[in-house]
Amino acid sequence: MRAFFSLLARMTTRIHVSLLLPVLLALSGIPTAFAAMDDIGRAAPSTHRLKFIVDPALAADIGPAEAGRRLAQYVADVNTVFTRETVRSFVFDPAADLQLVLPAAAPQCSYSGLVDGEVVVCIGKSVRGYSHGGLSTSWTFPQKGVTWNLNWVAIHDPLRLSRAPSAVAPESTEKDYLGRQLKTLLHELEHVFGAGAGEYYNGIAVTDTTGVAPIVDLALANDSDRYWWTRQSWRLDPLLGSVFEQRLDPAANRIATLEMIRFTPGTKANIDTDWTDWPKLGSSRFMAGTTATQVRVTDRDSGGALAGAQVSVWRNPGAGKPLMMLVTGVADAAGRFVFDWDCGFSCFAVGKTTLLVKAHAPGRAPGASWFTIFDAFEQKAVQGQAMFTIDLALGGIDLTPPTVSLAAPATATVGQPTVIAPAVVDNVGVRGVKVLGSDSIPLCTFTAPPYTCSWTPTSAGLQTIRVVGVDAAGNSTVASAQVIVQPPSIATPPAVAMAVPPAAAAKAPAQLEANASAGVAQLSFIVDGKTVCSLRAAPFSCRWTPSAAGYANIEARAVDAAGNIASASAVTRVTPQASFSSASPLSSSPSRSSPL
Repeated sequence: MRAFFSLLARMTTRIHVSLLLPVLLALSGIPTAFAAMDDIGRAAPSTHRLKFIVDPALAADIGPAEAGRRLAQYVADVNTVFTRETVRSFVFDPAADLQLVLPAAAPQCSYSGLVDGEVVVCIGKSVRGYSHGGLSTSWTFPQKGVTWNLNWVAIHDPLRLSRAPSAVAPESTEKDYLGRQLKTLLHELEHVFGAGAGEYYNGIAVTDTTGVAPIVDLALANDSDRYWWTRQSWRLDPLLGSVFEQRLDPAANRIATLEMIRFTPGTKANIDTDWTDWPKLGSSRFMAGTTATQVRVTDRDSGGALAGAQVSVWRNPGAGKPLMMLVTGVADAAGRFVFDWDCGFSCFAVGKTTLLVKAHAPGRAPGASWFTIFDAFEQKAVQGQAMFTIDLALGGIDLTPPTVSLAAPATATVGQPTVIAPAVVDNVGVRGVKVLGSDSIPLCTFTAPPYTCSWTPTSAGLQTIRVVGVDAAGNSTVASAQVIVQPPSIATPPAVAMAVPPAAAAKAPAQLEANASAGVAQLSFIVDGKTVCSLRAAPFSCRWTPSAAGYANIEARAVDAAGNIASASAVTRVTPQASFSSASPLSSSPSRSSPL
């Protein structure tokens, strides 16, 4: 989902800085009187209120109370990711933070009446049969922002997802929630906190239209793509893509999806930065750091500088247009070629940040290297480099692909580790080995031996394991084997029920209780996405101290020895004082799942 940044059109004295400002400054590396690059990624933890403005049609069938309960679980799932990956977290009070009104009629959805420390989420009713859309705008910390143009088919119950198509969710509630709503909500909230200018997905696929050898398309979907080879973990970031796959049954798949999502170091660095003191955006001079971008050309075997190498640089102008030539030249005695990226504010704002560099030198095969917004974040926001650097190693001509063989067992069992042992050899040298399962995310990626991969199957049936080997010249070979995966010995999920107080006092201990069926290996109490207790035997009792007044979404999650999962949830009101109702505890209804 692409974020839209309305800074230039809407810059007024009331709007201080948009989302792009901190990102631009982080990438520029320009010193200021207020903050330094070593402040990047060192902000103090903070909690922000999420306010939902929702089309009444989305709550017509379930009612406001149930809509609030379900959205509380949405926020808890968002917190599961944000509190693990960053210093930011969110709170949501269904009684105060949910407005059932058309987003077009809400001033906050048009940037009016926003409050520091709050993020407004504006959701309309989708008529396409699936949830879609997503735009965001924000201002400097203390963060306030809006994510709008979200269009949902329904407010789902995250603990009771189904894979069956239905009238409310033709693609299934599982796919609509995990693959669309949750992914997009995380994506837009990352934007709100300063990450993702230029949209990461602009680097997913770019065609090499230069006509200059070697021709190297940028393609995340290509298992042999050299740029993405060592960057596979980046695809776990919602700013780039979705980790949703139908690996497990829906309930277990929700937990697996939340566990798989990871922010890149560049994303974390920008989200975990306090941008309060950065100066206001004045002009494209904040991208001055790109005027000293360097290409370093080296010999692949010795690592020595290749003086006199011919270098050419192209930029992707976006919109499917052919790559645009920026500059050509010759590497100096140190193998360096310095050029002006010609990438000011507008370049980063619309995502024209992908470069293609090619070089050639006598006696060596020509080479190519891509450079994307990911690299810019890594080099400036994470590594604090003084200038953008693109490394390109040239070697001898090699047209011989590596030889790949695969040793895999004929059978495996769901939930049990299985060893995959590929063998890869090459006439010059192996650059990397990748082991892939039935979905699109690699099981293991290696850049050096040994290449032994441990794989734990998550679903029964005939599955194909593939191994891709790539040599230093970019030649690749694929080998595959089929494995019959048997179901687990225990297929019935455990049962779990939970009792929590209807109200608790902030800063005062409260008791959470749960009962589970025999054979449970671990039971965890999770409050607003954060685990507060993990117990391996009964009695399953947890002492929890609420940190602030509001509402707390509490989940009890049980896992048995075979990896089957069951969960139950409830909402507790947290009061600012110690006195609260003595009414009987709220009971919760269970949600079960199959092996994780």
